[in-house]
Amino acid sequence: MNYGVQTAAILTARRNLTVCVVDGDPSQMAFIRDSLGRAGFPAVGTANSEEALEKVRLGNCRVIVADCKLPGLDGLAFLEKVLHQDLGMRVILMSATHSVDSAIEAIKHGAYDYVCKPLDYRRLTKTLDDLAEQLRKLQNSATALNGDWRPLPLSEVRSMHIQRVLEKCNGNRVRAARMLGIGRTSLYRFLKSAHGESTVRARA
Repeated sequence: MNYGVQTAAILTARRNLTVCVVDGDPSQMAFIRDSLGRAGFPAVGTANSEEALEKVRLGNCRVIVADCKLPGLDGLAFLEKVLHQDLGMRVILMSATHSVDSAIEAIKHGAYDYVCKPLDYRRLTKTLDDLAEQLRKLQNSATALNGDWRPLPLSEVRSMHIQRVLEKCNGNRVRAARMLGIGRTSLYRFLKSAHGESTVRARA
């Protein structure tokens, strides 16, 4: 695929991924929303967590990018409410007071990613592009099935989640096991049985 075709494919994928930015600071919210909009993502924003939850309920977005400090609600509580509304929603939490422990807690509670403020827009865009590509593949699968939607097998969903956590931990299995809330031996056993030791993208 040449560069021009690849760029067109990326922009097309971005146009199908609506992002809702939630930040209690309206100016911050608007800046992030507009930056994502300029990158090609349909972006909406709100400073109100309840309004964001309503957008989730109505299916008006596919990804939430939310600050961890919302008026009257912390990030984990907001994350729980979003996933209660729609378990398939992808939530990226932002924090100006980043710590490894808080990132681990966010991922354990279902966050797709946890990013620092001020935002690294290159990293955030890469994460959103990964999500857009996942969505494209799901849509292609649905088309191939002639609209007969079928859920992914639970084992495949689990495998995808574990691989995602490993990637977030840069392949460090000890840290990944801690983040997943399981023993290191259990993680090793799963990786060996699911992928074969030679194909696992991780390091001890």
